[in-house]
Amino acid sequence: MNQKKEKISLIGVGKVGSTLALAILTKGLASEMVLVDNNNDRARGEAFDLIHASAFAHPMKIYAGSIDETKQSDIIVISASVPMINMKNRLELAGGNAELFRTFIPRLSRLSPEAIFIIISNPVDIMTYYTLQLSGFPPSRVMGTGTLIDSGRFRSLLGLYSGIHPEDIHAYILGEHGESEFAALSLANFGGLKTEYSIPVCRKTCPLKTPIEVFEEAKEGGMMVYQQKGYTNHAIALATCALIEAIVNDSGRILPVSTLIDGCLGIRDMCLSLPAVLGREGILKIIELPLNEKEQTAFKSSATILKHVTKKLKIESIHETS
Repeated sequence: MNQKKEKISLIGVGKVGSTLALAILTKGLASEMVLVDNNNDRARGEAFDLIHASAFAHPMKIYAGSIDETKQSDIIVISASVPMINMKNRLELAGGNAELFRTFIPRLSRLSPEAIFIIISNPVDIMTYYTLQLSGFPPSRVMGTGTLIDSGRFRSLLGLYSGIHPEDIHAYILGEHGESEFAALSLANFGGLKTEYSIPVCRKTCPLKTPIEVFEEAKEGGMMVYQQKGYTNHAIALATCALIEAIVNDSGRILPVSTLIDGCLGIRDMCLSLPAVLGREGILKIIELPLNEKEQTAFKSSATILKHVTKKLKIESIHETS
């Protein structure tokens, strides 16, 4: 894929989709961007607003369209979702979003057989897995935002409590993007300094917290924002934009994404988050980290929970449908 010819289609132009569209425009990551939404007026309004904004960013062909107009997309981002009303757990959206995905994933796949899918819709691990099944695409070209957003929240809070820039903090939250996620504290470090049990404080601007306390705060971060303002959009949009940028620029960045796990710790046939090397072809390599025993157990627990959901939804095994 050539950056100057990149075509990106956004399926769902609500709070997240519209924020992501602005980020893509600001960074100039495409030459063509299609906005698809069941509310055509909203999609057209967003498209015109972005066209006006392009005078202050990058020239780009931007328009609202139907599924048919996504043809020959290089990257397709799915943030479309059933309404989130008084949601207490992301898994509550599984049934409705599975039904929604059945209406457009097969068609999108036929129209853009070489595209890379990026899934945002929750529960993102289940929806990523279902997209793999519905599209028939190889696992390298289907990824979910997964725990990238949680890891970002974790690093931002660790930075807040330590006074160290989040980019110099290496810390992952892995597994399910949801209640069973866990922090890989045994591998976390600040510029190489291990921080499993304590945070190195350089500037005391906030109360002292332990890494596990910060993890719990990060874990609840999304629901806290949702409860306060009714949705999340800024952090998840920029997290998704980071994935797109890594693909478009063929950068080889390592970012945690929801991807098909096929053998790691004995787990097969489920999407969970692990760090992955990203480039122009999608997922180039999955990094299987040397997790400690407690973390391995947590990772397996995430898989068990999600497998139960797929079984309840009667989502067949990818191996059985391939």
